Amino acid sequence: MVKFLLFLPWLFALGWTMLANHYIFTLFILLGATYQLFFIKGDEWLSSWKGITIILQLCWFLASYGTNTPFLLLGIGLQAVALHFYQNSLLVERRKTNEIIKNYEQQTALLYELRRQRHDLEKHVFAILHAGGSSQNTENYKQEVASRFTALDKVLHNESNLVAGCLYAYSKQAEESHVLLDYQLHQALSGLPLTEYELIALVSNILENAIEAATEVSDGRVLFSCRKQSGIFIIICRNDTLPIQERILERMYTPKAESSKTGTHEGFGTQEIQRIVKKHQGILDFSFIKDQFTLKIKLPDVRELRR
Repeated sequence: MVKFLLFLPWLFALGWTMLANHYIFTLFILLGATYQLFFIKGDEWLSSWKGITIILQLCWFLASYGTNTPFLLLGIGLQAVALHFYQNSLLVERRKTNEIIKNYEQQTALLYELRRQRHDLEKHVFAILHAGGSSQNTENYKQEVASRFTALDKVLHNESNLVAGCLYAYSKQAEESHVLLDYQLHQALSGLPLTEYELIALVSNILENAIEAATEVSDGRVLFSCRKQSGIFIIICRNDTLPIQERILERMYTPKAESSKTGTHEGFGTQEIQRIVKKHQGILDFSFIKDQFTLKIKLPDVRELRR
């Protein structure tokens, strides 16, 4: 019903221009209605937007009809275009809000894990101190305890709360998906010359794509590394994957990127990665060799170049 009401002003305008022999404006109305139908997703509009759109477009039609001035029908089309741009801005803000909420949940999970490990550490130390002697079992126990706590330290080392929460969340996701995720962060990701939103978006999209691909492979592995060389940050993500279609590879990291997931996806993750890299004058390269996908990103540290 709402969709019909959204097109009611266009139907009135279409009928009037045809009866009044204003065929040029009839063509304009057809184009405008098609634009609103196919290029503006009405389901994503706010309810108030839908009501205001219907009322204002009807007012444009009534003003045009009442004064017998078909030029006023241009207002219907201009309003549709303006709403399209407002809608895009709204979607961007929604994505940012969702990222903030997601990262807050990641930091909360990390804080909970730290508190849990702190609670358990006292018990482990107490057990080691009272083990009595130095047996092979005691040494194995010490190594296991050390490995558990150093694994989390690799995530937290020199990273901001936002990045640490993000890295921890994906390490847990990989663990739950039975994927071996190895972080080799010789340079802190927090030092990248990106805004916090861009940094989290870049890391999240890279790791999410890599883990999802490695999940499809038995004993899948993901290697994520970051280092800095001659003022350039070098990020490498290597993951096991099933064979990728040539058509998808050719369009990967372009505006026409397609997702390798089953179903209907548009590859927004790879598009976002490419957008961020391009915005900061970086270089993106990837390869697919023997069921292993490698993504390599180089980002110049513009802060050093300006010195």
